[in-house]
Amino acid sequence: MFEKLRSFADIGRTQGITTSASIAIVGALTSTVPVGWYYIVYLTILSLFAHMVLNTYIALGDVELDAHTYVPSRNPVISGLLSRKEAMRFFYAGTFICLLMIALLLLSIPPFSVLLCFLCSIPAFGSLIWYGWKGKKILLSYDFSFSISYSFFVIFGVFAVGGMPTTYTWIFIGVVIFAATAFAQWENGLKDVDADRSVGVKSFAVVTQVRNNQRLHITHPYYLYGCALKIGFLFCSFLGYWYSQNIYYLLFFVLYGITSQVFIMYRFLVKQKPQDHRRTILLDVTFAAILGYSTIYGYTGIVPIVLLIIYLIGGYLIGSFVQSKSEFKFGRFSSSTK
Repeated sequence: MFEKLRSFADIGRTQGITTSASIAIVGALTSTVPVGWYYIVYLTILSLFAHMVLNTYIALGDVELDAHTYVPSRNPVISGLLSRKEAMRFFYAGTFICLLMIALLLLSIPPFSVLLCFLCSIPAFGSLIWYGWKGKKILLSYDFSFSISYSFFVIFGVFAVGGMPTTYTWIFIGVVIFAATAFAQWENGLKDVDADRSVGVKSFAVVTQVRNNQRLHITHPYYLYGCALKIGFLFCSFLGYWYSQNIYYLLFFVLYGITSQVFIMYRFLVKQKPQDHRRTILLDVTFAAILGYSTIYGYTGIVPIVLLIIYLIGGYLIGSFVQSKSEFKFGRFSSSTK
Protein backbone atom coordinates (compact mmCIF):
# COMPACT_ATOMS: atom_id res chain seq x y z
CA MET A 1 0.00 0.00 0.00
CA PHE A 2 2.78 2.43 0.93
CA GLU A 3 4.58 1.70 -2.34
CA LYS A 4 1.36 2.37 -4.24
CA LEU A 5 0.95 5.73 -2.49
CA ARG A 6 4.51 6.65 -3.37
CA SER A 7 3.81 5.80 -7.01
CA PHE A 8 0.96 8.34 -6.97
CA ALA A 9 3.39 10.84 -5.45
CA ASP A 10 5.85 10.10 -8.25
CA ILE A 11 3.38 10.46 -11.09
CA GLY A 12 1.87 13.57 -9.47
CA ARG A 13 5.31 15.12 -8.86
CA THR A 14 4.61 16.11 -5.27
CA GLN A 15 7.91 17.96 -4.98
CA GLY A 16 6.36 20.83 -6.94
CA ILE A 17 3.08 21.26 -5.04
CA THR A 18 4.19 24.27 -3.00
CA THR A 19 5.76 25.79 -6.12
CA SER A 20 2.36 25.73 -7.82
CA ALA A 21 0.50 26.77 -4.66
CA SER A 22 2.80 29.75 -4.10
CA ILE A 23 1.73 31.15 -7.47
CA ALA A 24 -1.88 31.45 -6.28
CA ILE A 25 -0.80 32.57 -2.80
CA VAL A 26 1.19 35.49 -4.19
CA GLY A 27 -1.86 36.37 -6.29
CA ALA A 28 -3.89 36.45 -3.07
CA LEU A 29 -1.27 38.54 -1.27
CA THR A 30 -1.30 41.14 -4.05
CA SER A 31 -5.10 41.46 -4.01
CA THR A 32 -7.08 44.33 -2.55
CA VAL A 33 -8.07 42.45 0.62
CA PRO A 34 -6.16 41.03 3.63
CA VAL A 35 -5.36 37.30 3.45
CA GLY A 36 -6.16 35.08 6.43
CA TRP A 37 -4.11 31.97 7.22
CA TYR A 38 -7.06 29.74 6.31
CA TYR A 39 -6.85 30.93 2.70
CA ILE A 40 -3.21 29.78 2.58
CA VAL A 41 -4.32 26.36 3.81
CA TYR A 42 -7.17 26.31 1.29
CA LEU A 43 -4.92 27.22 -1.67
CA THR A 44 -2.35 24.63 -0.56
CA ILE A 45 -4.92 21.81 -0.46
CA LEU A 46 -6.49 22.86 -3.75
CA SER A 47 -3.06 23.09 -5.37
CA LEU A 48 -2.14 19.65 -4.03
CA PHE A 49 -4.98 18.04 -5.99
CA ALA A 50 -4.75 20.28 -9.07
CA HIS A 51 -0.97 19.89 -9.34
CA MET A 52 -1.04 16.13 -8.92
CA VAL A 53 -3.97 15.36 -11.26
CA LEU A 54 -2.57 17.54 -14.04
CA ASN A 55 0.88 15.98 -13.73
CA THR A 56 -0.75 12.55 -13.74
CA TYR A 57 -2.60 13.34 -16.96
CA ILE A 58 0.57 14.71 -18.57
CA ALA A 59 2.58 11.67 -17.44
CA LEU A 60 0.05 9.30 -19.02
CA GLY A 61 0.56 11.09 -22.31
CA ASP A 62 4.34 10.93 -21.82
CA VAL A 63 4.67 7.14 -21.49
CA GLU A 64 6.22 6.81 -24.95
CA LEU A 65 8.37 9.90 -24.42
CA ASP A 66 9.57 8.86 -20.95
CA ALA A 67 10.59 5.48 -22.33
CA HIS A 68 13.28 7.36 -24.29
CA THR A 69 14.64 9.34 -21.33
CA TYR A 70 17.71 8.40 -19.32
CA VAL A 71 15.64 7.03 -16.40
CA PRO A 72 12.24 5.86 -17.76
CA SER A 73 11.38 4.10 -14.48
CA ARG A 74 10.55 7.49 -12.94
CA ASN A 75 7.18 7.16 -14.66
CA PRO A 76 5.40 4.55 -12.46
CA VAL A 77 3.16 3.48 -15.36
CA ILE A 78 6.26 2.40 -17.30
CA SER A 79 7.69 0.56 -14.29
CA GLY A 80 4.36 -1.21 -13.70
CA LEU A 81 3.79 0.17 -10.20
CA LEU A 82 0.68 1.97 -11.41
CA SER A 83 -1.80 1.01 -14.10
CA ARG A 84 -3.35 3.44 -16.58
CA LYS A 85 -6.77 2.71 -15.12
CA GLU A 86 -5.62 3.57 -11.59
CA ALA A 87 -3.99 6.77 -12.80
CA MET A 88 -7.11 7.89 -14.69
CA ARG A 89 -9.33 7.14 -11.69
CA PHE A 90 -7.07 9.35 -9.62
CA PHE A 91 -7.29 12.06 -12.29
CA TYR A 92 -11.11 12.02 -12.35
CA ALA A 93 -11.43 11.89 -8.57
CA GLY A 94 -8.91 14.70 -8.05
CA THR A 95 -10.57 16.88 -10.69
CA PHE A 96 -13.94 16.43 -8.97
CA ILE A 97 -12.40 17.42 -5.63
CA CYS A 98 -10.95 20.58 -7.20
CA LEU A 99 -14.35 21.58 -8.59
CA LEU A 100 -15.97 20.88 -5.24
CA MET A 101 -13.40 22.99 -3.42
CA ILE A 102 -14.03 25.94 -5.73
CA ALA A 103 -17.77 25.61 -5.09
CA LEU A 104 -17.10 25.62 -1.33
CA LEU A 105 -15.74 29.16 -1.67
CA LEU A 106 -19.39 30.22 -1.63
CA LEU A 107 -19.18 29.83 2.14
CA SER A 108 -16.63 32.62 2.49
CA ILE A 109 -16.66 34.98 -0.52
CA PRO A 110 -19.36 36.60 -2.71
CA PRO A 111 -20.91 34.48 -5.52
CA PHE A 112 -19.47 36.81 -8.18
CA SER A 113 -15.93 36.11 -6.91
CA VAL A 114 -16.64 32.37 -7.01
CA LEU A 115 -17.84 32.74 -10.61
CA LEU A 116 -14.60 34.52 -11.47
CA CYS A 117 -12.66 31.66 -9.84
CA PHE A 118 -14.48 29.14 -12.04
CA LEU A 119 -13.78 31.24 -15.13
CA CYS A 120 -10.06 31.46 -14.26
CA SER A 121 -9.88 27.73 -13.57
CA ILE A 122 -10.95 26.89 -17.14
CA PRO A 123 -7.79 28.21 -18.88
CA ALA A 124 -5.60 27.40 -15.86
CA PHE A 125 -6.65 23.73 -15.93
CA GLY A 126 -7.54 23.44 -19.60
CA SER A 127 -4.26 24.71 -21.03
CA LEU A 128 -2.37 21.91 -19.26
CA ILE A 129 -4.92 19.30 -20.34
CA TRP A 130 -4.28 20.55 -23.87
CA TYR A 131 -0.51 20.39 -23.23
CA GLY A 132 -0.72 16.76 -22.11
CA TRP A 133 -3.06 15.79 -24.97
CA LYS A 134 -1.78 17.48 -28.14
CA GLY A 135 0.01 20.63 -27.10
CA LYS A 136 3.52 19.23 -26.89
CA LYS A 137 3.55 18.48 -30.60
CA ILE A 138 2.59 21.99 -31.70
CA LEU A 139 5.19 24.76 -31.90
CA LEU A 140 4.76 27.49 -29.26
CA SER A 141 2.26 25.35 -27.36
CA TYR A 142 5.02 23.32 -25.70
CA ASP A 143 6.81 26.41 -24.47
CA PHE A 144 3.88 28.59 -23.41
CA SER A 145 1.01 26.37 -22.20
CA PHE A 146 2.33 26.61 -18.65
CA SER A 147 2.59 30.38 -18.96
CA ILE A 148 -1.13 30.56 -19.71
CA SER A 149 -2.02 28.15 -16.91
CA TYR A 150 0.03 29.80 -14.18
CA SER A 151 -0.97 33.34 -15.18
CA PHE A 152 -4.63 32.48 -14.68
CA PHE A 153 -3.76 30.69 -11.43
CA VAL A 154 -2.31 33.96 -10.10
CA ILE A 155 -5.62 35.68 -10.85
CA PHE A 156 -7.48 32.72 -9.36
CA GLY A 157 -5.63 33.39 -6.10
CA VAL A 158 -6.79 37.00 -6.19
CA PHE A 159 -10.46 36.09 -6.62
CA ALA A 160 -10.30 33.13 -4.20
CA VAL A 161 -9.89 35.55 -1.29
CA GLY A 162 -12.63 37.84 -2.56
CA GLY A 163 -10.25 40.54 -3.78
CA MET A 164 -9.41 42.27 -7.04
CA PRO A 165 -6.05 42.56 -8.84
CA THR A 166 -3.60 45.38 -8.09
CA THR A 167 -0.60 46.63 -10.07
CA TYR A 168 1.56 44.18 -8.13
CA THR A 169 -0.63 41.33 -9.38
CA TRP A 170 0.10 42.23 -12.99
CA ILE A 171 3.81 42.65 -12.27
CA PHE A 172 3.90 39.21 -10.70
CA ILE A 173 2.06 37.70 -13.68
CA GLY A 174 4.89 39.03 -15.86
CA VAL A 175 7.39 37.35 -13.53
CA VAL A 176 5.43 34.08 -13.74
CA ILE A 177 5.27 34.15 -17.53
CA PHE A 178 9.02 34.57 -17.96
CA ALA A 179 10.41 32.70 -14.95
CA ALA A 180 8.07 30.14 -13.50
CA THR A 181 6.79 28.82 -16.81
CA ALA A 182 8.47 29.83 -20.07
CA PHE A 183 12.03 29.45 -18.72
CA ALA A 184 11.11 26.27 -16.87
CA GLN A 185 10.03 24.85 -20.23
CA TRP A 186 13.29 26.12 -21.72
CA GLU A 187 15.15 24.07 -19.12
CA ASN A 188 13.00 20.97 -19.62
CA GLY A 189 13.30 21.31 -23.38
CA LEU A 190 17.08 21.34 -23.07
CA LYS A 191 17.22 18.42 -20.65
CA ASP A 192 14.89 16.09 -22.59
CA VAL A 193 15.48 17.24 -26.16
CA ASP A 194 16.52 13.88 -27.66
CA ALA A 195 13.55 12.09 -26.10
CA ASP A 196 11.24 14.90 -27.25
CA ARG A 197 12.60 14.70 -30.80
CA SER A 198 12.08 10.94 -30.94
CA VAL A 199 8.32 11.26 -30.37
CA GLY A 200 7.62 14.37 -32.42
CA VAL A 201 7.53 17.04 -29.71
CA LYS A 202 7.86 20.54 -31.19
CA SER A 203 9.78 22.45 -28.55
CA PHE A 204 12.10 25.34 -29.40
CA ALA A 205 14.97 23.08 -28.32
CA VAL A 206 13.99 20.51 -30.96
CA VAL A 207 13.49 22.99 -33.80
CA THR A 208 16.80 24.78 -33.06
CA GLN A 209 18.69 21.47 -33.29
CA VAL A 210 19.82 21.20 -29.67
CA ARG A 211 21.32 17.82 -28.67
CA ASN A 212 21.45 16.10 -25.27
CA ASN A 213 24.79 16.22 -23.47
CA GLN A 214 26.06 18.81 -25.95
CA ARG A 215 27.20 22.05 -24.37
CA LEU A 216 25.40 25.19 -25.58
CA HIS A 217 27.49 28.06 -26.91
CA ILE A 218 26.80 31.74 -26.42
CA THR A 219 25.64 32.37 -30.00
CA HIS A 220 23.35 29.34 -30.25
CA PRO A 221 19.75 30.44 -31.04
CA TYR A 222 18.39 28.39 -28.16
CA TYR A 223 20.78 29.95 -25.67
CA LEU A 224 19.94 33.42 -26.96
CA TYR A 225 16.26 32.61 -26.55
CA GLY A 226 16.92 31.56 -22.95
CA CYS A 227 18.78 34.84 -22.35
CA ALA A 228 15.80 36.76 -23.75
CA LEU A 229 13.49 34.97 -21.29
CA LYS A 230 15.81 35.80 -18.39
CA ILE A 231 15.97 39.44 -19.48
CA GLY A 232 12.16 39.51 -19.58
CA PHE A 233 12.11 38.05 -16.06
CA LEU A 234 14.59 40.66 -14.82
CA PHE A 235 12.62 43.45 -16.46
CA CYS A 236 9.38 42.37 -14.75
CA SER A 237 11.26 42.06 -11.46
CA PHE A 238 12.64 45.58 -11.94
CA LEU A 239 9.07 46.84 -12.29
CA GLY A 240 8.70 45.99 -8.60
CA TYR A 241 11.18 48.81 -7.92
CA TRP A 242 9.79 51.12 -10.62
CA TYR A 243 6.36 51.01 -9.02
CA SER A 244 7.42 51.07 -5.36
CA GLN A 245 10.54 53.28 -5.66
CA ASN A 246 11.96 51.33 -2.73
CA ILE A 247 15.74 51.73 -2.65
CA TYR A 248 16.25 48.55 -0.58
CA TYR A 249 14.51 46.48 -3.22
CA LEU A 250 16.63 48.14 -5.93
CA LEU A 251 19.83 47.16 -4.10
CA PHE A 252 18.54 43.62 -3.69
CA PHE A 253 17.61 43.46 -7.38
CA VAL A 254 21.05 44.64 -8.52
CA LEU A 255 23.21 42.70 -6.07
CA TYR A 256 21.24 39.47 -5.89
CA GLY A 257 18.75 39.43 -8.78
CA ILE A 258 21.02 40.17 -11.71
CA THR A 259 23.96 38.21 -10.28
CA SER A 260 21.94 35.04 -9.61
CA GLN A 261 20.40 35.00 -13.08
CA VAL A 262 23.74 35.56 -14.82
CA PHE A 263 25.15 32.67 -12.78
CA ILE A 264 22.33 30.37 -13.91
CA MET A 265 22.87 31.20 -17.58
CA TYR A 266 26.62 30.72 -17.12
CA ARG A 267 26.04 27.21 -15.82
CA PHE A 268 24.05 26.33 -18.93
CA LEU A 269 27.08 27.34 -21.00
CA VAL A 270 29.61 25.22 -19.10
CA LYS A 271 27.53 22.22 -17.94
CA GLN A 272 26.23 19.48 -20.20
CA LYS A 273 25.44 16.27 -18.28
CA PRO A 274 21.81 15.49 -17.29
CA GLN A 275 22.59 15.52 -13.57
CA ASP A 276 24.30 18.91 -13.97
CA HIS A 277 21.22 20.27 -15.71
CA ARG A 278 19.01 18.94 -12.92
CA ARG A 279 21.23 20.61 -10.32
CA THR A 280 21.08 23.90 -12.24
CA ILE A 281 17.30 23.67 -12.50
CA LEU A 282 17.03 23.17 -8.74
CA LEU A 283 19.23 26.21 -8.19
CA ASP A 284 17.17 28.22 -10.64
CA VAL A 285 13.88 27.29 -8.94
CA THR A 286 15.27 28.61 -5.65
CA PHE A 287 17.04 31.70 -6.99
CA ALA A 288 14.21 32.76 -9.33
CA ALA A 289 11.53 32.17 -6.68
CA ILE A 290 13.31 34.40 -4.16
CA LEU A 291 13.60 37.19 -6.72
CA GLY A 292 10.09 36.66 -8.05
CA TYR A 293 8.47 36.73 -4.62
CA SER A 294 10.44 39.85 -3.75
CA THR A 295 8.70 41.89 -6.44
CA ILE A 296 5.76 42.32 -4.04
CA TYR A 297 7.98 43.70 -1.26
CA GLY A 298 6.65 47.24 -1.74
CA TYR A 299 3.11 45.96 -1.09
CA THR A 300 3.52 43.28 1.58
CA GLY A 301 6.82 43.97 3.32
CA ILE A 302 9.51 41.38 4.04
CA VAL A 303 7.76 38.91 6.36
CA PRO A 304 5.37 37.30 3.81
CA ILE A 305 8.28 36.92 1.36
CA VAL A 306 10.46 35.13 3.91
CA LEU A 307 7.55 32.85 4.83
CA LEU A 308 6.93 32.11 1.14
CA ILE A 309 10.56 31.08 0.66
CA ILE A 310 10.38 28.77 3.70
CA TYR A 311 7.05 27.42 2.41
CA LEU A 312 8.52 26.71 -1.05
CA ILE A 313 11.72 25.03 0.11
CA GLY A 314 10.04 23.12 2.95
CA GLY A 315 7.32 21.85 0.62
CA TYR A 316 9.92 20.88 -1.97
CA LEU A 317 11.89 18.87 0.57
CA ILE A 318 8.79 17.13 1.94
CA GLY A 319 7.37 16.43 -1.53
CA SER A 320 10.61 14.97 -2.86
CA PHE A 321 11.02 12.87 0.30
CA VAL A 322 7.57 11.35 -0.19
CA GLN A 323 8.47 10.40 -3.75
CA SER A 324 10.59 7.33 -4.37
CA LYS A 325 11.95 8.42 -7.75
CA SER A 326 11.92 12.20 -7.76
CA GLU A 327 13.94 13.53 -10.66
CA PHE A 328 14.69 16.71 -8.74
CA LYS A 329 15.93 15.83 -5.28
CA PHE A 330 18.55 17.66 -3.25
CA GLY A 331 21.54 15.37 -2.80
CA ARG A 332 20.70 13.13 -5.75
CA PHE A 333 23.64 14.23 -7.85
CA SER A 334 26.75 12.19 -8.43
CA SER A 335 29.13 11.61 -11.30
CA SER A 336 26.72 9.02 -12.71
CA THR A 337 23.34 9.53 -14.36
CA LYS A 338 21.39 7.51 -11.84
